[in-house]
Amino acid sequence: MKKSKNSTIKGILTLVISAFLFQANIFGQTSCDYKLPRQAENWVFGNSALINFANGDANASVGALNFEFPNGTSAISDADGNLKLFSNGMLVKNGGFYTITNGTDLNGNSSASQSSIIIPQPGSSTKYYVFTVDMYIPPVFTDGINYSIAELPASGGSSIISKNNILLNENAQKITATKHSNGRDFWIVAHGFGDNKGNKFYSYLLNDSILNTNPIITSMGHPQNGNINSNNGAGSMKISPDGTKLALVIPDDGVVEIYDFNNSSGKVSNLKSSAPGQFTYANGIEFSPDNNKLYFTISPIGNGTNFLYQLDLAQADPFASPFVVHQFDVQGGTNDSLFGALQLATDGKIYAAKYKVGANVKPNLGVIYNPNRPQAACNYNELDHSTNNGLFLEGGNSLIGLPNFASSYLDIPHFYYINKCYKDTTKITIRNKANIDNADWDFGDPAGNQVIMDELKPGFVYSDPGDYTINLTENYGPEQYVYSKDIRINALPDIVLADGVDTLFILENSSIQLDAGEWDFYKWSPGGSTERYLDVTGEGLYSVMVTDSNCCKNTDSVYVKYAKINFPTAFNPKSNVISNSEFKIVGQFGGFKSFKLSIFNRWGQLLFETDDPSNGWDGTYKGQESPVGTYVYSAIFESYETSVQASMVVKKRGTVTLLR
Repeated sequence: MKKSKNSTIKGILTLVISAFLFQANIFGQTSCDYKLPRQAENWVFGNSALINFANGDANASVGALNFEFPNGTSAISDADGNLKLFSNGMLVKNGGFYTITNGTDLNGNSSASQSSIIIPQPGSSTKYYVFTVDMYIPPVFTDGINYSIAELPASGGSSIISKNNILLNENAQKITATKHSNGRDFWIVAHGFGDNKGNKFYSYLLNDSILNTNPIITSMGHPQNGNINSNNGAGSMKISPDGTKLALVIPDDGVVEIYDFNNSSGKVSNLKSSAPGQFTYANGIEFSPDNNKLYFTISPIGNGTNFLYQLDLAQADPFASPFVVHQFDVQGGTNDSLFGALQLATDGKIYAAKYKVGANVKPNLGVIYNPNRPQAACNYNELDHSTNNGLFLEGGNSLIGLPNFASSYLDIPHFYYINKCYKDTTKITIRNKANIDNADWDFGDPAGNQVIMDELKPGFVYSDPGDYTINLTENYGPEQYVYSKDIRINALPDIVLADGVDTLFILENSSIQLDAGEWDFYKWSPGGSTERYLDVTGEGLYSVMVTDSNCCKNTDSVYVKYAKINFPTAFNPKSNVISNSEFKIVGQFGGFKSFKLSIFNRWGQLLFETDDPSNGWDGTYKGQESPVGTYVYSAIFESYETSVQASMVVKKRGTVTLLR
């Protein structure tokens, strides 16, 4: 850990009057703990359906204004969870549910499986890129994939400032996005369609200055092509939350594909594919939060059986033993429902769109409550040992699609913690609390102390700084599910003002400069200065809170007082009291730029001189005792200069009586 005791004190007289040490250390909580991404917190989709995932719960409601989005949508919220924009590929509305200026006639298609995706401009809080997707069915639908730029100034008046800029034609209805490995920029990934582009991925990089319209192209996989009646361009394409995998469906040909995605280069590689025809009418697709499972739906056109599958991506061939999570038959009646899109939410659950044959709408979403758990333990529409109908939409209705988000906004650990500094209470939160009868914790520190006993949101104080492993065991019925996370508890910054003394003394009308050492942030009191150095010109208690690179805080304080420089009026070298046996300044001093004490007899002869405040005259001259009597002393002190004051010289003269 970084330490600093480089407390250069300028222009001070340091007088230790008392052995009592005042030093206030305040153990501050971190200011840069893990923060949940909230950009995917608001969903707008279907028939006036809204879901807000604030506080880890799915809260459904009805839109302020009626709308109907039959297929895929997109939405984006800011870092505080405020809905900013949403789109069906043809129009853009703001968080108040009003169409923004110039926000109509976008070249997307509301019937496209993934009609749009909205990505914020890196480094900007007001600019968003709206990518729209048209179906490719020439000669009717040929607008391709476009982007428009929305500006949302803080003063209000949101609008599209650049519209319908073509990126790709001959495209599938698929678009997805994730952050670049640098954690700042974004990859937007599309797929071609047809004989010329049907096996090509197109990765576009958006950074803080520009969208690079020259894509990284990867040619790989089963071609997505067909005639005017083909659905091979439909269905979803997703990137895993951690940005390392990509998966898609090709409905009519019955193909599901899994790739590695390189979020540094934008390339896809290492194809794993089902056999053609193995999963005909595949539609929705989604990764589990831990990136180890893949889910997809089968939705036949007309009569047939709907399926929800789970694949274990840890297997060499995930398609060798697909697990059927749920299935149901459709007979063509208006009360029968079909599976649509799948979408992971910030609460760690995956939601399944369902729509009725004929009537289309459905008042609820299916829910995979525990998508990290294997096979049936993922608990589709099962909560607390009871089956249910998923999430009721409170007056809204599900259609075929769900909102599309950059996958990075869903890269949230199964449990996370705040307060990572020594002596803080480290507070741990389980992201997805569904289907946990009870939870057992091993914090990895037997000498520590659990101070918050809530088993779903415990608090623990670690005994020492260092690296630990937290193990969580979730119990549900007879089954146990274990999750682990490494944690580092950081030492507090070793802030030391004035070399650890409690009180500093300065010459009256002079100043000192306090040095807090080399840290990342500072805050002094009083005054609120945020600089490393503080110039002090008066008496008082001065404190500084410093923050280090680990966001840990600590505080040290020092009293500043005016020095009272006194000299004895008499002394006796033969005294048994040491303090009376020589003539010098009362107290212990240090920190002068220069000091000189001179002793003269009555005729002006120099008898003694020193530049060390700790030295005194013992009443002798050249080894011989000086006679009893009165002598003259002269003391000169010079302080250091500071940024608020030049050096100053203080002179004192007087007499002292030598006794024997």
